[in-house]
Amino acid sequence: MDKKKDKRIDRVQPIRLTSKFFPLDIHKSMFINDLMITIPQYYAESWGNAVLSSHNSENKSWEVEINYETPREIGRKKHTFTALLSLFFAKGRKQTSSYRLKWNSEFAIQLAQDYPKSFVRSLEFQIGDEYYKEQKYTEFDVGGFKEQLQVKIIWKNGFPKVAIKEFFRVNKKSQGFPMVFKELSSYLIADYLLSSEDELLRRIQITKWKPRKEISKELNENNIYILLNREKKEVYFGETKKSLSNRYPPSQKHHSFEQWTEYSIVQLPPETSEHARLLIERVLIAIGAKLFPNTIYAEKSVLDKSEGLTLKNKRK
Repeated sequence: MDKKKDKRIDRVQPIRLTSKFFPLDIHKSMFINDLMITIPQYYAESWGNAVLSSHNSENKSWEVEINYETPREIGRKKHTFTALLSLFFAKGRKQTSSYRLKWNSEFAIQLAQDYPKSFVRSLEFQIGDEYYKEQKYTEFDVGGFKEQLQVKIIWKNGFPKVAIKEFFRVNKKSQGFPMVFKELSSYLIADYLLSSEDELLRRIQITKWKPRKEISKELNENNIYILLNREKKEVYFGETKKSLSNRYPPSQKHHSFEQWTEYSIVQLPPETSEHARLLIERVLIAIGAKLFPNTIYAEKSVLDKSEGLTLKNKRK
């Protein structure tokens, strides 16, 4: 593959697309609200008449798996995500300009983590929507270079196969504030910033399981949390008004479960009262004690340790 110096980031960068892929500018709708792309007309035309003529009002939607590869700088790891490729019919619009690929938040979160520069740019444009439109800016006027993916959709036996991978990505050294970008791209922050007050009051947000060493990064307050030792099959439910970084500083041992190795946080709506937070914790402990072996209740739990977890809470 031919290579030349990419002046945007001062590194060698492939300049040719992989065969049968098309380039895709990473844009706001891939992270926020729509979570979708429209397939370029020229690319849909490349599928040929044999494929296109088989698509109609009875055959216009296909559940697919996106075979996704993370950027080179992140190790080219392989992931699979579910999505929907569909053909919509709009008056005055050609069939070949009417294909859309739509995915769920799991893939949007992955893209936000892998392309934080584009995600933060999209977030800035979304939050400042009215201002930037008044300035006649597009989202690509905000935050620098356009990062790009390359996408392949091929048809086999009447069914589409989708692959997505890196084409151009701003490397970590050129992101300006890579640590801030990394935290913003957790997507939970974006979800919070873009939600109305009513939406925030109705929803909770749950993080992925994270290793214990990352707890110093947790700054959000007013949480329910879960501590886990996966190997020993032990779990603990807790609540805190403070952030977890303050609740569990590195120098402090846990009072009843020191050997936890992972954690997950249930981020409560901002108006959740202390009484409500304590009540939620007690309900979780009571349910856990009914299901898992524990020292809280004398009655036999539903599951034994070989089937489930041991509850490490010592009190109701």
